Amino acid sequence: MSENRQFRLAARPDGEIKDSDFELVTESIPKPVDNQFVVATTHISLDPAMRGWMSAARSYIPPVKVGDVMRALVVGRVTASRHPEFAPGDWVHGPFGVQEYAVSDGLGAYRIEVTDRLTPASYLGVLGLTGLTAYFGLLDVGRLRQGESVLVSGAAGGVGTAVGQIAKIKGAPSSVSPVAPRSAACSSRSSASMARSTTRAAICTTPYARRRRTASTCSSTTSAASCSTRG
Repeated sequence: MSENRQFRLAARPDGEIKDSDFELVTESIPKPVDNQFVVATTHISLDPAMRGWMSAARSYIPPVKVGDVMRALVVGRVTASRHPEFAPGDWVHGPFGVQEYAVSDGLGAYRIEVTDRLTPASYLGVLGLTGLTAYFGLLDVGRLRQGESVLVSGAAGGVGTAVGQIAKIKGAPSSVSPVAPRSAACSSRSSASMARSTTRAAICTTPYARRRRTASTCSSTTSAASCSTRG
């Protein structure tokens, strides 16, 4: 293939995202100069955070500029390199964007090991930003202690599910997430329920943690920060 297809942000969305908010552009495959390498995309992570990146509102990261390739975390293989730390054939992870080929100076990129058990896609999940946010948010920032219950007040998808798995391993008696506040149908679930979930954390209302009068730990994917409150 001699062409590189890429999706560029054409307009800032107003409400729901429309096809017209993006432009499909075809360019020549980039060639690296000194201290650069080219990566061929194999996997692209489509994350809720991308909606925020498309907005001009102030956030933890600058917005994607109109006309730029849409930002995304990517896994791929190096096809050409003039960078001392990356060689052709290397599997790499980085913010390469929604495109088939990307040129990089290595900023934010790192080599990954791919085996039968360590698949490329896993580096966009539990071995990537999702897993790192859950692990360090819960254990390093939230400082989960033995016997404490865990409440995930946000990030009830991939990060919340990973938090529930880690909390269960660490012996938390219950792990819940209030994804439907004030709903009569919302119910508390045990850590075992969260552990069985592959797509989202178990659900419970926020008052549940207060009624239990036990510790709760909350995690935010937006800031990758966590907080801990103890009753």
